[in-house]
Amino acid sequence: MNIRTSRKYSIAIFFLFLASLAGGLPPANLAPVPAASVDSITPTELRMHLEFLASNELGGRYTLSPNFAIAARYLASQLQSYGYHGAGDHGDFLQHFGVVSSKPDVEKSQLSITIGGQTTNYTFADFYMPTGGVEGKAEGQIVFVGAGISSPSQHRDDYANLDVKGKIVLLINNMAGGLDASRFQRGDSGDRAAASHGAIGVLQIPSQRFGEFMKTPVFKERIATRETVRLAKQSEARIPVLVLTPALAEKLLSSFGLTLKQVQEAGSDPKALSPKLTNSSASMTVAFHQRQLTTQNVVGKLEGTDRELKKEYVIISAHYDHLEANERGEIYPGADDDGSGTASVLAIAHAMALDRPKRSILVIFHAGEELGLLGSEYNTDYVPVVPLENVLADLNIDMIGRSKPPGDQERLDAHLSDANTIYLVGSNRISKELHKISEDTNSQYQKLTLDYYYNDPSNPERIYYRSDHWNYAKHGIPVIFYFDGIHVDYHKPTDTVDKIDFTKMTKVARLVFETGWRLANLDHHLARDVN
Repeated sequence: MNIRTSRKYSIAIFFLFLASLAGGLPPANLAPVPAASVDSITPTELRMHLEFLASNELGGRYTLSPNFAIAARYLASQLQSYGYHGAGDHGDFLQHFGVVSSKPDVEKSQLSITIGGQTTNYTFADFYMPTGGVEGKAEGQIVFVGAGISSPSQHRDDYANLDVKGKIVLLINNMAGGLDASRFQRGDSGDRAAASHGAIGVLQIPSQRFGEFMKTPVFKERIATRETVRLAKQSEARIPVLVLTPALAEKLLSSFGLTLKQVQEAGSDPKALSPKLTNSSASMTVAFHQRQLTTQNVVGKLEGTDRELKKEYVIISAHYDHLEANERGEIYPGADDDGSGTASVLAIAHAMALDRPKRSILVIFHAGEELGLLGSEYNTDYVPVVPLENVLADLNIDMIGRSKPPGDQERLDAHLSDANTIYLVGSNRISKELHKISEDTNSQYQKLTLDYYYNDPSNPERIYYRSDHWNYAKHGIPVIFYFDGIHVDYHKPTDTVDKIDFTKMTKVARLVFETGWRLANLDHHLARDVN
């Protein structure tokens, strides 16, 4: 090396050093993000999409409404115009799946319980059918099985050395004993676990929080006419389930020498959930008024530029459904939930197409999230549009359009994030490398405040399990969920476009694009810390 070249090299190193101090250099192995693509995500574009999606003409985008298909075609046409290819049925952008809609048959649903030789009959007011339940009859001895968990990965089996064949199990759905729900498989708990051990029915004890909700007038008014929806495709045996009111649960538990409070608080006292057998028995009939329908996810693929890496995918997702109009005919526009996520994913998809990354991008707009994460369940548990082992990560957006105004004292806005803050959930649960890439990318580009309040496993809202990313996470796929927080207009007709902070929404959408683009150009497979 001659002296002149050495001097130039030293000067270059000096300026690189200054740039690194200023945060101008990408971390090791992370590609610089194309500025033109980032700049394409604008408040104007986001507003254009959202004003259509949250319009009165779409009627709230309820999964089972005729207007929902209009929203689907809008999304599909946008993806097609960006250069995406359909990843759904027969190369189309729509991934159809069947669902079963059920409303309680109050007259035919019955329960009788025999304790100490005395039989008492109960009506629908004393119990209800949970979301996604199935019809059926069961009659037999009642066995208390605690939380009813049978999870090899958690080294926990509440059915060990317990014969429940032909019996009705009594259980409480909770994660007692500090178990990690993110490692659960579909058949590890609830009626699926009970059925796999030969049980013929389930009586479920409500959690303390839900038990209090069951006592409210609004619950009693709506429960008899509530429509619940489940996937028509089910791979496991299912058995009928009834959820007991707190008063009935208390009475039945007393025959086992237990109290409702003892069982509900058993997370700190696992012995209270020890299986117990008495001579109590039950006869139960679960009946619904049912109809079968078809709905659809919207799915599009953008092929990566690298011959090998294009076989892998980064998923960008949001749910585009919302709620049915209420009995007064009021529409729930769902501008924030999840019009904001849906519009943002469209803008991100457009930005990805302007400078295609090495890996392929899979954009998914899920249906039926509000009905129980149905679209993502179908795409992960039953008919994935791409092999799950080829998915690097899922970046899921559900509510990023609201910000807390200065001086807002509204109690229900207590955890609404401000104009420069967004909640991240799940980023460190499966891949710490994903978490670092997310943090480094934000530090270099958008410089938002990333808040992990809802990521705390002990947070009572359990947000990690309440949006579509969960169905990917449970298969070991690293996820990040972007969320602005619960607010006063959540699930209300007042969740409207005029309350959206499009400046914040643009920043968050750009961050998701920047993180996704870097993941799609990563020169190695993302490290996973949980199998």
